Amino acid sequence: MRSVDAPVLLERFLVAAASTLVGIRIYLALTGYPQIGGHGLHIAHLLWGGLLMLVSLVLLLGFTGRDLRLVVAVVAGAGWGAFFDELGKFITSDVNYFYRPTLSLIYAGFIVLFIAVRSIVTESSPTPRSALAQSLELIQAGVIRGLRPRERDQAIALLARADAANPLVPALELALAQSEVAADHRGGLGDRLRRWVGRHYNRLRQTRAFIPLVVGLVVTQGAVGILDLVMEIVGDPAFLPDSPAFSWSDVLKAISVGLGGALSIAGAIALVRDRWHGWRLIRAGLLVFLLLVQPLSFYSAQLLALSGLTFSLLLFAAVSSVIGNEEAQLQGVNRDGRARTISPSEPRPR
Repeated sequence: MRSVDAPVLLERFLVAAASTLVGIRIYLALTGYPQIGGHGLHIAHLLWGGLLMLVSLVLLLGFTGRDLRLVVAVVAGAGWGAFFDELGKFITSDVNYFYRPTLSLIYAGFIVLFIAVRSIVTESSPTPRSALAQSLELIQAGVIRGLRPRERDQAIALLARADAANPLVPALELALAQSEVAADHRGGLGDRLRRWVGRHYNRLRQTRAFIPLVVGLVVTQGAVGILDLVMEIVGDPAFLPDSPAFSWSDVLKAISVGLGGALSIAGAIALVRDRWHGWRLIRAGLLVFLLLVQPLSFYSAQLLALSGLTFSLLLFAAVSSVIGNEEAQLQGVNRDGRARTISPSEPRPR
């Protein structure tokens, strides 16, 4: 049975892991790769990562509570990030932290982890038994530190999905109706920052300039990638198979850049006649950049590839939100989630 907090917990774990790993890499690069120890000793940060994961396990096994698990998710994620950063040392015979493919392998590992997390948190209707168990999970938090309004509403909604014949259901519904509600928790700094970003992003998304801006950035990324590819093939002798500098990774990157750029530009052109397929072509192009180009970029450019990754992720998030809005319109649903009727004169996304 999936935890009611699984999406938030796993998201925090991933963010903490990625942030810790990138932070360690940047810190070490800026400080000249200092070592803790001396006299032949080196305390690798893998050990600190293991310590953080141990602390998170002890907290998880020894205590209970939703708020604690939110903290544990961050601590465990930071530990995993510090641990995973040392990958190069443990896949090379010379214990080489600077093994060139390491960042590409780490990025691929995060992709696999992200896909696994998505498969866990994908929205699905809980079974009556799962709904009852999840409502109990929320009520348990209320026993510890008071039930917040959103938690009570969520628990009531889950109980509505549970089997009414179960004697626990009416008892819990009565308890929720009679329970005192604690003051709503505004969350920590991370939650407030996320809400602030969400509010400003929603305002930007509702402006007329949003879609042209996204399309322009997508086309620019694709065109620059293709232009750079052409110039590199024409002007770089390393692309000749008989060149001593010939590298199949460069060839694969060139093919991936060309494919991603072509899909993005084709999608932008298709938007004129068919928004539905146009946006999906654009998303496919961005996925090519994220899944194929970026691992190869980390191999060749190392940490400098972070700028391209950030840009592609922001574009992908924007395109995904546009597609979600298109799907909502196609299904006759407003942005606030309420059903509506599309008038015959209103243009539909095609």
